[in-house]
Amino acid sequence: MISEPAPLFSHLCVFIAAIVRGLTGFGFAAVAVVGLALSMPLADAVPLILCLEIASSAVLLRNAWREADQQLLRRLLLAALLGVPCGVLLLGGSDPHWLTLAVYLLVGGLALFGLARIPLPLGRGPMALGVVGGVSGALIAAFSIGGPLLVACLSQLRLSPAALRATLILFFCAVDIAALAGLALHGGVSPATALQALALLPALGLGLLLGQRLFRHITPRNAALGTQWLLLTLACLGLLGWWQH
Repeated sequence: MISEPAPLFSHLCVFIAAIVRGLTGFGFAAVAVVGLALSMPLADAVPLILCLEIASSAVLLRNAWREADQQLLRRLLLAALLGVPCGVLLLGGSDPHWLTLAVYLLVGGLALFGLARIPLPLGRGPMALGVVGGVSGALIAAFSIGGPLLVACLSQLRLSPAALRATLILFFCAVDIAALAGLALHGGVSPATALQALALLPALGLGLLLGQRLFRHITPRNAALGTQWLLLTLACLGLLGWWQH
C-alpha cells in the first residue's frame, strides 16, 4: 500500500516540478522524486511520478513531434528501452535506504556539474548517444530520473532550445510508459498509485500551464540555471533528512 504524504506538501512538490517541466521540457521527475522522497518510500514515489510524467507529456505533445530531432530521438529511444529492464530490477532488488541516498547524490552531483558548466566526458557519436540513452532509461525506471544526464549530453550537441525541449518531451513520454509497464509487471504499481496520481492532476496541470507561459519570457539559460539551483537545494535537504534518519 502506498504511503500517503502530507497533501499540501505533495501538491506543492508536483506543482513546482510541473512548472519546471513546462518551462524546460525536463526536470519534473528530478524535482518531484527528491521532494516526495522526503515523505514517502522511493518505491512508492517512482511509479507515482511516472504516472504524472506520462500525463504531463500528453499535455506537451502537441507541437513536440514537429520540432523534435527525429534521428537523434530514435537513437536515444532504442538504447533507453534496452536500459529500462535494468532499472526495474535495481528498484525492486536494492535496499530502499541506500537507494534513496543514491538519488540525492545523483541529483546533487549532476546539478553541480550543470552549475559549474563542466561538460561531461562524453563524445558526440552514435556510441556515446547509445550509452547515455541506455543509462537514462535505467535511471528513469529505477529513480524516475533521467533528465539531468540526458540534458547534459544533448546540450553539447547545440540543438535549438525548441528542438531540445521537443526531443526531451517525446523521449520521456516513451520511456516513462515503458518504465511504468515494467514496474507494473513486477508488481510495483498498485491501484492506490493511480488514485493518488489522479488527485495530484490539478497541481500538475496548473504547474504545466504556468511553466509554458514562462517559457515565452525566460531565456533557456536562466531557466536551466534556476532548475539546477532548485535541484541542488532539494538534494541537500534530502541528504540532511537521510542523515538524520
